[in-house]
Amino acid sequence: MVLCRTRTHRLFCRGLVSLCLLMLAAFCGYGLARAGAPKPAGADERLRGLLMQRYELLQQMVKTEQLQMESGRTDVLTFQKLTDALYRAQADLSPTTAERVKVYEKLVEALTGQERLLERQAEAGRATQVQVAQGKLVTLNAQIDLERLRLGQATPRP
Repeated sequence: MVLCRTRTHRLFCRGLVSLCLLMLAAFCGYGLARAGAPKPAGADERLRGLLMQRYELLQQMVKTEQLQMESGRTDVLTFQKLTDALYRAQADLSPTTAERVKVYEKLVEALTGQERLLERQAEAGRATQVQVAQGKLVTLNAQIDLERLRLGQATPRP
């Protein structure tokens, strides 16, 4: 660098680099200290409460959507996506990995049945092949997450 050829600029650049490294070390140390800090009282209860509210809301939405689907006012794909969200919310409430695996197995089973219904509707001309492919994609994502969970990998949030 041209500015660093003079003695004063060289000292300035070294000082600036040193200051940046010092600030980086301070921020990293703050993050590590913060990670080991105790959680605020009631944080787990608040999170659990929010997760439970989400699950209950999704339960109501699935019940309503199922009635609408049975009366022909909505499509299977919308119901399938709500079912996926409901089971994932239930899995988030499960405290152990074994329980989460059971929930994901139920999810895959439910989505597979809904996928077959979509295929029958496509054969009858009431659904498109794109809708069938979207239904398969939802099922595949659930199967992938189930296998990741069985392998001990964290499931990503969609």
